[in-house]
Amino acid sequence: MNPSLKAVIFDFDGVIADTVHLYYEATKRVADELEVSYTMEDNLRFQGIPRKILMDELANRCAREVTEEEKLLLGNKKGEYYRELITGFTKDDMLPGMYEFLFSLKESGIKMGIASSSSNAPFLLEKFGIKDWFGCIVDPHKLKKGKPDPEIFLTAADCLGIPYDCCAAVEDGEAGLQGIMATPMFSVSIGRSVELKQAEWNVPSTDHLTLDELLRRFAR
Repeated sequence: MNPSLKAVIFDFDGVIADTVHLYYEATKRVADELEVSYTMEDNLRFQGIPRKILMDELANRCAREVTEEEKLLLGNKKGEYYRELITGFTKDDMLPGMYEFLFSLKESGIKMGIASSSSNAPFLLEKFGIKDWFGCIVDPHKLKKGKPDPEIFLTAADCLGIPYDCCAAVEDGEAGLQGIMATPMFSVSIGRSVELKQAEWNVPSTDHLTLDELLRRFAR
C-alpha cells in the first residue's frame, strides 16, 4: 500500500518569496567591495548554498588574500544588505499562487516545514502572516552539512515527526533538488532548467502548484 502524503517541506527563497534577485543585489555589493565579478549566472549556481561556501568562492576570485575573519565579516555584511532590501516586504511579495497553495495544505491538515539555507525565512514568514502555519523551520546554523546534502530535509521531517516517504519537498535550486532526491521524499521542483526537470513533479512556476495535483502525483 502506498504511503499517504502527511507533510510538505519547502525551500524558501524562490519558492515562497521572490527574493533570488535580492540575494544577487546583496552579494554583488560584497563582490564589488572585493573587486571581483559576480553574475546572475553565479547567483543561480549558488542558490541555496551556505553563505560560507559563497564567501570562500568570492575570496578565491580576489587578487589579494582574504582572511577567514574578513570572510566572516563580509558574509555578515551580505546578510545586512539583504535585510535592508526585505524590510518592506508584505504578503503581496509572495510568489504567485503560493499563499493559496499553502492555505490549502493547512486546511487539509497536511503539516508544513521550511528547509532553507536562509536565516531570514522566519522574519519574512512573520511579515506574510503565515509563520504559525509551519510546524518546523530548520535553523541552518545547526546543520553539519549544507545543500546538496539531504540533512536539512531529513531534519525538517524528523522535526515534524513524519516518515520520510510520507513527505514531499519543494525546491527551485539544483543543489536543493539533489538533496531531496537523495531521500525517500517525493520531489517537486520549480523552474525550467534541465536539472530541475529530474524531479518527480516539475512545474515551470509556483502558480502551477495545486494540492489536488500534488496528491494525484504522490499517489502514483
